[in-house]
Amino acid sequence: MSSKGQIAAIGYSAVGSSSLLGLYALLDGHAVNPAVVMLAAVFFLLVLLPLAWLAGKAYDRMRTIAMQDDLTRIWNRKYVSGMMPKLLRQAAKRGKPLSVSLIDINDFKLINDSYGHQAGDQALQLIAGALRGCAGKGEIVARWGGDEFLLIRPFDRGTGQPIAEEIGDALDKLSKRIGTRVSASVGTAVFPGDGDTLQALLHHADRRMYDDKESRKRGYDRQTMLQA
Repeated sequence: MSSKGQIAAIGYSAVGSSSLLGLYALLDGHAVNPAVVMLAAVFFLLVLLPLAWLAGKAYDRMRTIAMQDDLTRIWNRKYVSGMMPKLLRQAAKRGKPLSVSLIDINDFKLINDSYGHQAGDQALQLIAGALRGCAGKGEIVARWGGDEFLLIRPFDRGTGQPIAEEIGDALDKLSKRIGTRVSASVGTAVFPGDGDTLQALLHHADRRMYDDKESRKRGYDRQTMLQA
């Protein structure tokens, strides 16, 4: 959780206390009395500082909650939209690639239709957990909407395994654990080759995700014909 609110609140309270002392000295027309300084310091440490810390902590907590998806507790669209300009600037400065993977859960409607929406919600929570397991430090997993997720890697980890395979392996493990087949179609776009904005990267990732989905569908149809 970010601590920006706490830092800002403590800073503002310190500046406010100093300003009040300065105003007192200006109105009194003399140098500040050491006893007054001591009293102000005690008041700041015992009253203002704890209040500022609590207020800042509450702000940071509320800000984090607002940036999380209500159901899965991973990051939401608002968080991604706010963070991406900063991540892209950092990637450009380092001269490193940044990847955006769009993940669409295959046939998710069947889960809702077969087991009900409550089971569908539980499945989304489990899927979010599996995707979090694919993310390393500094990487972002977010729910983009419905049964679509994002995995953003601000740097190249150099694992050698394609992102789609990592996600497929994670969902295969989840499928075995819950006894229901869960799979996803994945499309990945990479900065800077595929674009230098979130919108441009999502455009390419979305197109590749649908290509992956069509490829899976053709493979399934072909297998069904062979078994017939």
